[in-house]
Amino acid sequence: MKALSLSIIGIHEEINLPHVDISKLKSKTDTGAYNSAIDCCYAEEREATDGQPVLVFILLNQNHPQYTGKEYTTSSFKTKKVRSSNGIVSNRYQVKMDVEINGQRFRTTFNLSNRSKMRFPTLLGRKLLANRFIVDVTKNRNPKKTQPI
Repeated sequence: MKALSLSIIGIHEEINLPHVDISKLKSKTDTGAYNSAIDCCYAEEREATDGQPVLVFILLNQNHPQYTGKEYTTSSFKTKKVRSSNGIVSNRYQVKMDVEINGQRFRTTFNLSNRSKMRFPTLLGRKLLANRFIVDVTKNRNPKKTQPI
């Protein structure tokens, strides 16, 4: 794919998650992460009435201004071993969700993890970014955090 046909995004972007009614969620572009990640304060596997496993989860944390406490349920999920940036391996749930970035909608995998102590509740990883975006680290969509030179 030619670089000229790719959209340019910055290190910080606002995204929409239409199926869970979350919009203008501040995200960090992370070219070091394979999958994208989203803050999740609760996730539990349960058994549906038909005996199949389902994942029940709550996005964001209670201190986040967009937190609703709403439980989401999906039967389409995986558990994967994920190595964090500090080298610790843990099991995390993965779900597929639609994400809108700059008016374009994509289906991607999000790791559900506790990001309550992080500045951004979501990370946009390489699997989502590849062949779709060029990341310009000088383009900052979060002007309040930009420091003068």
